[in-house]
Amino acid sequence: MTNAWLQQQRKGALTEIADHVGLKNVERYRKIDLEVALEEHLRANSSKLSSDSKVAPFFYTVDPLSPVKQDPATGTVQTVEKEKKPRARRQTIKAREELDGGSEADSTALTKTPNRALSFARSVPLPTSPSVLANQIDAHASSVRASISTYLSSSRLPSLLDRVRQNLSTVPSIQLLTLFIEAWGLRQQVLPLRYLTTIPAVPALGTPDLPLKVPDFFALLTTAFWGPFGLWVLTSVFLPLLGGWFVNLKGEGGYDAVSFNAVKAIAAWVVYVRGGGPSASTRVVEKGVPGGGVGMLVGAGVGALAGVYEAVLRK
Repeated sequence: MTNAWLQQQRKGALTEIADHVGLKNVERYRKIDLEVALEEHLRANSSKLSSDSKVAPFFYTVDPLSPVKQDPATGTVQTVEKEKKPRARRQTIKAREELDGGSEADSTALTKTPNRALSFARSVPLPTSPSVLANQIDAHASSVRASISTYLSSSRLPSLLDRVRQNLSTVPSIQLLTLFIEAWGLRQQVLPLRYLTTIPAVPALGTPDLPLKVPDFFALLTTAFWGPFGLWVLTSVFLPLLGGWFVNLKGEGGYDAVSFNAVKAIAAWVVYVRGGGPSASTRVVEKGVPGGGVGMLVGAGVGALAGVYEAVLRK
C-alpha cells in the first residue's frame, strides 16, 4: 500500500511532483504505478528531498514503512535506515512498467478487436431453427447430386461403363478372365522379374528411389519355362477347346462352354489333384496358379455354370 499523502493526490499533481523531483518517463504510468514509483524515489532520496517544501508532506505523513520520521519534540526530520525492499517487488513494478509501455496504437487495437469480432459474428447469417438448417443441408446435398448427375450424363463415362459391362457379361469373357488369372499366377513362377535399373528419387514429388524390374525373357530359352507353361496350356486351353469343339451341345458353330469346362475340370483333377502329370512341372503349376488344382476346378465350375445360365436364357 502506498503513502497516504500520495494516494490523496490526483494523477496530474503526481506527474508535476515527479517532474519536480527528477523522476522521468512517467507519462504512461497509471496512477497506482506512479504512486509506487514516486514513493520509492522519495524514500531513496530522502536525505536531499526531506527538506523540500513541495514533498515535505510525504515525510510528515505517519507511515510505519517510511524511512524518515519527524521528531515530535524538535520537529526535525530524521532519516531511518531500513532494509532494502525485496527484489521481487522491484521486478513486479518493472514488469508492470513494461506492460504499460505498449504504444497507444496497440492498446487501441486490443480495445477494438472484441468489437470487430462481435461485428463479424453479427454479419454471419445463421439459421433461425434446426429444421431450417436441416432443410438447407438437404437442398445443398440435392444440388451436389444434381451437378454430379449432370456431369456424368454429359461425359462418355456412362457409355464406356455400359460397353465394358456388356463385354464382360458373356461366357467367353468369363472364361478368358479365369484363364488370365491362372496365367498371371503361373508367370510369377516361370518368368520371374529381373532388376534392370533404378529410377532416381524426385524430391519435388516426394518419391523415393524405385527399382525397375522387367521379366527375365532369357527364361524363354529354358525348359524351366516351357515345361510348366506347356503343361498348363495343354490342360487348361488345348484339351478343353478340343473337347468343346467336338462335343457341342449347342448345335452351333464354335465351341460349347459347358463341354470346354467339363474337359478342363477332368484334366485338372487327373493331372494336378491326383498327380498324374510330370512331377516337377505339376508342382510349379500348382504353386503358381491361385488355388492350385482346386483353383482350376473352381474356375471350370464357374465357366460351366455361366454356360448353363446362358443356354437357359436362350431357351
